[in-house]
Amino acid sequence: MKLLEMNMTDFQAEFKEPKTVIIPAGACEVWGPHLPLGADAIMAEEIANRLAERMGWIVGPTLPVGDSTMVWGPGTITVRPESFKMYLEDICECLVKHGARRFCFVSPHVANMPIISQVAWKLKLEHDVDCCIFDWWRIVQPVAREKKILDNDGVMAHGHASEAGTSCFLYTRPDLVKTDRLQKVTPAITNDFPEFQQFTPFACYGDQYMLGDATCASVEKGKDLVEATLDRMVEFLEQWNPVSNKEIYRVEP
Repeated sequence: MKLLEMNMTDFQAEFKEPKTVIIPAGACEVWGPHLPLGADAIMAEEIANRLAERMGWIVGPTLPVGDSTMVWGPGTITVRPESFKMYLEDICECLVKHGARRFCFVSPHVANMPIISQVAWKLKLEHDVDCCIFDWWRIVQPVAREKKILDNDGVMAHGHASEAGTSCFLYTRPDLVKTDRLQKVTPAITNDFPEFQQFTPFACYGDQYMLGDATCASVEKGKDLVEATLDRMVEFLEQWNPVSNKEIYRVEP
């Protein structure tokens, strides 16, 4: 159920009881020559909707633009982390007033993660509202390896707009994939010291603004990857039972 498609009467009926709300968050940035600029936001919504169907939860409004400073390229739109944080805080605090007691954030865009984490901690400490975050493009990786779904591994499978990402789109939104533009792009630079963080603009990796092998992507791989990862997410959510502030800090009723 999508909050933005609900009317006032149904909203009031739904929120008579404490609710869990799924919040999709994405980005608007260059995603290779074959995938849409809103890939992260679109995928966040697709996964949130499928997760809501399985859990019986409500999907809240999507945050379509994030901090994409490092992935600047044709069509990229970026917002300051402070702007993203304040906007997300306002949305969540309004929903808390309406009766939301838990939030499940779905964010394929990695730069959103530290910002969402800050908001999640504030919600927990100030309102005793529990949160979890699914970093989609990162959580599909162990699933792909365990199930042996993809032909590649590492950056060639999970790089920007490569085998995993393209397969997921071929399954969920094939109308947005330009299959005649699929390419295999090996990183133009390598990092021999992955344990140390470096700040390298994405444009330095090549003119196509993608990394990895999209040529071996398929609908079948996308279906296996999406459904198996959703299974894992549901497995976690069905046992998700956070401790309340009263228990943590021994707060008297």
